Amino acid sequence: MLCLSRESIVSVATAGAVALLSLTVVKAESAPESTPPRNWDEVFAQVLGDQASVWKQNEWRDFSALGYAQPKRSDAPAVPWVSPHQMPAVDGINAKIAGFGGGADHTSGFYGANGSLAFPIAQQWGAQLDAGIGSLDGSGFSRGSGHVFWRDPSIGLVGAYGSYFHWNGIATATIPRIGVNIGRYAAEGEYYANRWTFHGLAGYETVRLDVPNVAGLPGLLSIPNRFFDWVSASYYVTDNFKLSMGHLYMIGRHGLTLGSEYGFALGGGRMAALFAQGLIGEGGNNGVLGGLRIYFGQHDKTLIDRNRQDDPEDVLQPDTKTGYTLPAGQKV
Repeated sequence: MLCLSRESIVSVATAGAVALLSLTVVKAESAPESTPPRNWDEVFAQVLGDQASVWKQNEWRDFSALGYAQPKRSDAPAVPWVSPHQMPAVDGINAKIAGFGGGADHTSGFYGANGSLAFPIAQQWGAQLDAGIGSLDGSGFSRGSGHVFWRDPSIGLVGAYGSYFHWNGIATATIPRIGVNIGRYAAEGEYYANRWTFHGLAGYETVRLDVPNVAGLPGLLSIPNRFFDWVSASYYVTDNFKLSMGHLYMIGRHGLTLGSEYGFALGGGRMAALFAQGLIGEGGNNGVLGGLRIYFGQHDKTLIDRNRQDDPEDVLQPDTKTGYTLPAGQKV
């Protein structure tokens, strides 16, 4: 009897184990098939919940393509994040206009206006046209220039630059009016390092004076053609505030350049900016100018993004300073 009870107990235990195993298998087969996470957002969703995943996706889309500026997120549909290496040289057709005025040693002051139009040629190639008019010592001047360049907005710019500047000149009681014509042809480059931008322009400068054929003046007044350069380093204190310092060598004279610009958004792809520039030059050729600039672009952007993704610097500074970098003995 005892032996039979033991066999019965063993049989019951075995039947229970088989039933438990069968129930486990049935539950496993009825459960939805688990798939590994397809991306990091799903990992965040599994660990932190769906709300954490949504937060992460929105923040990731908002991250600036260049990593130095993060615009405020809006309620508009998110745009997929784009690698900086995929960004074009110029972000669509864009422009800027500016008005300025100032004064300098050996002059009675100057003022003027200028504008630039930048546009893409290919994915990593762009061009820009600049033009300006104004008055120096009460006599009109005009200028025009062009840039053709390769640019990666995350690295820098390399290109070619050419410009022409004409000043009508002024007359004195003993010397008739003498005009000035300056052409510049140069290589241009920029390098972007976080909040630093390093800019360089170096090439050949030609100067021609429109001297009347009076009392041998054409032989006495001339300026030789020579090398010129303008290099600068700019630091963005904030995304919309830039400080600059540099060196220029033009018409045979060296000078220290200083600059600043502060921009504020206007909406609709536009930005207004207040700017100031100064020159401390050889022979007491010092000057300062200030003005207002308006940017027109495809999208609302910070100043640093506009400078690196839209229009490169228009090299207004050297041409505008021509009037007071002329050697004092040749200033007419």
